[in-house]
Amino acid sequence: MTTNTENSNWKISWQLLSLILAVSFGGIGFLATTVLLRLPSNPSCNSISLFFSSATNRIYCAQLQAEKNDVDSLLKAIALLEELSPNHPLRNEINRYITEWSADILKLAENELNQGRLEEAIAIARKIPSTVENYSMVEETIAQWNETWDKAETIIEEVETELRNSQWNKAFLVAVKLLNIDNDYWQTTRYQETVKTINLAREESKQLDGAYITLRRGGLDNYLETIEIASTIPPSSYSYAEASKLIEEAENKITDMAIRFVDNNNWSGLSDLASKIPDQSKLKNQARDWTTLASAGRNANLGTVSGMELAIAEGEQIPSESKLYNKTRELLQTWALQKEDLTHLANARDLARSGNIGDLNAAITKAQLVSNDNPLYREARQEIRQWQREIQIQEDKPILAQARELALGNNLQSWQNAINQASQIKSDRALYSEASDAIREWTRNIERVEDRPILDQAIALSNNNNYQQAINVASRIGRGRALYTESQNEIRRWRREMNAQDDLQRAYQTAQNNDPQSLSTAISIARRIPSTTSMESQSRQAVNRWSEQLLMTARRTAGDYSLNSIEQAIRIAEMIPSGTSAYNSAREEIRKWRNELTPAFNYEIQPINN
Repeated sequence: MTTNTENSNWKISWQLLSLILAVSFGGIGFLATTVLLRLPSNPSCNSISLFFSSATNRIYCAQLQAEKNDVDSLLKAIALLEELSPNHPLRNEINRYITEWSADILKLAENELNQGRLEEAIAIARKIPSTVENYSMVEETIAQWNETWDKAETIIEEVETELRNSQWNKAFLVAVKLLNIDNDYWQTTRYQETVKTINLAREESKQLDGAYITLRRGGLDNYLETIEIASTIPPSSYSYAEASKLIEEAENKITDMAIRFVDNNNWSGLSDLASKIPDQSKLKNQARDWTTLASAGRNANLGTVSGMELAIAEGEQIPSESKLYNKTRELLQTWALQKEDLTHLANARDLARSGNIGDLNAAITKAQLVSNDNPLYREARQEIRQWQREIQIQEDKPILAQARELALGNNLQSWQNAINQASQIKSDRALYSEASDAIREWTRNIERVEDRPILDQAIALSNNNNYQQAINVASRIGRGRALYTESQNEIRRWRREMNAQDDLQRAYQTAQNNDPQSLSTAISIARRIPSTTSMESQSRQAVNRWSEQLLMTARRTAGDYSLNSIEQAIRIAEMIPSGTSAYNSAREEIRKWRNELTPAFNYEIQPINN
């Protein structure tokens, strides 16, 4: 029992002793920490003092630096504490300060990031010593920034793609994604810039749409206006490539116009075109070449040796880099040939000026030196033909003059002799047309003398009403003879007379039946006889006589006073045509008879046109 009690007392004493020792050592440690952390009342933070100063002094100086809250000061604060031993009793507190100041540096770097300066932000963050306890946070933050930047730049690239494709609405939809980027710079500054860029691109595209319409209208003024509109698009614009292409197309069309003017030798048109090119245009150098070439072309068109020499001299001024250089070389070759041929042609004209046959032949020989591939060839051929004509006129004029002198005899033999003389002038000679006219005149004189007795004989026969014999005689005058037309006119007249006689005879024969239908038929036949024939008077008398007979027959028929006889009388009277002597009386009788048939009705009598 006593032993147990003693053991128990021992345990209590040991526990009490342990508690006393723990409290004692803890108090000593707290006291030591308090002493270490207590800042001096007037510390010195210069580099010499810091070399000998305590940790508490360094912490104090570091805090003073950190309170400036700029990157360099925070880095200096971290550097002051980083020099302390890793095993320093205050290492935990030191690391807490370093972590806090590292975070402050990252905040300052984020300020740069929100200004759109990624590289500067990363550079600031990387200034944090890699030895700090939380350096992994620095790398993670930088990686996050790069990821944010890559995402935003991808959005910008998508916007640019849509802009290059002129998809303005899609570009706006993509740009809105910038608002989801966790960065002030991309959400505000860059987003606003992007929207402004889209709007500007859309307005510039509208300008180009108008320029395209102007280009399609064609014409120099529209091409120049197209260039002026497209030139307002700056190189920074997404429409710049399109604008440049449009400018190039308009300039090419203007150049094509210049080439067409040259091909057509339209030098005034080329000169006008060159004068309208603005000084600031890329085409201005070419326009100077056009002006020079137009002047050369005008001089070449003078058609003189001196003009051609001046044209060649001006054409030589066109530089090899000009788009018209090759064309100019072709023109120079042509002008050189023209100059040579102009000399030949000028010499030929000088020879031909005397007008005698020998000189004219020499001029022809000289003009034939002009080659057929030279533009002057046609002009030379015209001159040659003219000189050949002059030679032929001089050679054949005496022949034609002698023929006319022979024809003055005015008889068959003199005319025939004149024809024989003039026939020496062949069809390829200059005076052939004039000789042919004279030959035709003399030939017709001969034909008139030969054929007049024949036509007179035929006319004499016709005067005795021997029309068929007259026709037979007149038909001996052949086609193409001088009196052929006159004889044919007489033949047609005689045939009308014969036909008129036949018609009148047939009408007489028909009227001999003396019945209403026969009389009506006879009247119709006789009325077809032309008024230009000698039978016209007889036919008119016969028609009047037969119409009177019809009227008398109708009256006799109506004298029975029966219904049928009156109706028959009306039908007979209606056979009388207008223009005859009995027509008006027949109309009165018809009206009277119809009133007798139907007194209550007033019939309108329709004229009969036979």
